Amino acid sequence: MKVRRTISIDKSDLDALKPILDSNGNNLSLAIRHLVNEHKTKTDINRKSADQQQIMMLRNQIIENKIAALIPVPLLKWLVKRNPGVPPLGTFRVIMEKYTRLLGIESLTFEDYFKMINIQGDIFGYQITQEIEANPDSRSIRIYFEAQDTDNLKGAVPHYSCMLAHHPLKLKTRKVMESPNLIIVDYEQCGSEEEAFRSVMESFGSANFTFDEVQKNFDFWSNAVRIIKSDHYEDVILSKSIFLKFLKSTEFSNDLSDLISSLYSVSVENGDYRAVISSIEKIFQVKGLIHRIEYQNNEIKIYHKFDDIGVISVVNDTIIKTLEKTGHPFAFKKGDKITILSET
Repeated sequence: MKVRRTISIDKSDLDALKPILDSNGNNLSLAIRHLVNEHKTKTDINRKSADQQQIMMLRNQIIENKIAALIPVPLLKWLVKRNPGVPPLGTFRVIMEKYTRLLGIESLTFEDYFKMINIQGDIFGYQITQEIEANPDSRSIRIYFEAQDTDNLKGAVPHYSCMLAHHPLKLKTRKVMESPNLIIVDYEQCGSEEEAFRSVMESFGSANFTFDEVQKNFDFWSNAVRIIKSDHYEDVILSKSIFLKFLKSTEFSNDLSDLISSLYSVSVENGDYRAVISSIEKIFQVKGLIHRIEYQNNEIKIYHKFDDIGVISVVNDTIIKTLEKTGHPFAFKKGDKITILSET
């Protein structure tokens, strides 16, 4: 709605407006609208900046009072990837119910499901393609999941299978065939969500620690996401107890060997063990696990970032197991925050 008003402008103000008037075809109304939009933009920027400052103040207080730890985002992402698992039963029930409402139907059939899949560009944010084969009786199907990113594929398929286990499809996971960029899963309809969910657990492993923690501390994790965004994704504040559970929940020597090979083109089994030590140092520094590694006189010194003995033990064991593959085994000699390994 346009409102007409008569305004008075001093000549000096009018002279100041001249560049804006010229750029708007000497149209005063258009020039004023331009100024109003500029003012709105600046106000929004100032408001966002103030919000960000408040969050950063909270962030600093949390760290100064040792309530939580400041964790590099690459380390957190890596840890989450290293903890694959199956979401709890019921996680995707709302999604399945939403699809039926969106399609305007009372219950989702295989045919409806096929149509729905054909319009999906990704799965849970991952760029994954899938091809479906159905038996004539429409009680069982085979899905070919394919993606360039192997980690994303391995993480998404258990989640996807869990979603299909929910009402109304209640698909039981019967067989899983894996290769680096392709996972083939055979599904079959069964009588209950519980039976279907058990089959997913048997095929893909136990319930995920991450999901359990998110469910129990939803407000905390929501705030963590907001803080990541406000901090330009450089670091994240994470409860120390949760973070230490993350670190101590897995031994990752196989993952480390693969990472060394892909990042530095160094074969752990056949390469120079000194080059492997150097690669381990670079990876663990980037992940925020250690300060540095020193190697001399057939001894390795590891300068740890964490005080927790469980975390230190996991890091030490991982390095020892990785170096065993080079044919130059090292054994624990001494240490806590500074660990010494000696060649055996």
